[in-house]
Amino acid sequence: MELKFFVIGKIPSKANYKKISHRFQNGSFKPFIINDPEVLRIQEEAVLQLKRQKKLYRQIKFPIEKPVKISIKFFFSSRVSQRDLDNAEKFVGDILEKSEILKKDSLIYVKERVEKRKGKKDVEVIEINITPLSDEEIESLNSPFENLEEILKSLGEEGAS
Repeated sequence: MELKFFVIGKIPSKANYKKISHRFQNGSFKPFIINDPEVLRIQEEAVLQLKRQKKLYRQIKFPIEKPVKISIKFFFSSRVSQRDLDNAEKFVGDILEKSEILKKDSLIYVKERVEKRKGKKDVEVIEINITPLSDEEIESLNSPFENLEEILKSLGEEGAS
């Protein structure tokens, strides 16, 4: 069963929620790290939206405790080509965990598709599709890489020549 969630609001461009500030100490300015209140506010709003949407899936036991695959579409308001998807993906993992949709964001085993698109002028949206993996898929993903020893051996031989 595929679960679909939407988050409407600004998508942070930072992976972490910290910013560097400075304070005057012993005659000079020293840097220190503080929580970025704007990014934390965006995260809290996203978590509230996801918690409300979770109620639509009464038959699902949350938080999901087994591996999942996800697809994510980011609809950015402007300068789509300049937005960093890595940081936006980390944001999604964090809000899925904080909203207790996933027990841990490390349960994302497969990112099937990640897209960035241009959205409306003043609105940014994240569409998240989550599909719990079957036992067979989990077993397949957790099985050792079949030909790894042969590949490593052949690479070693190539490096020796």
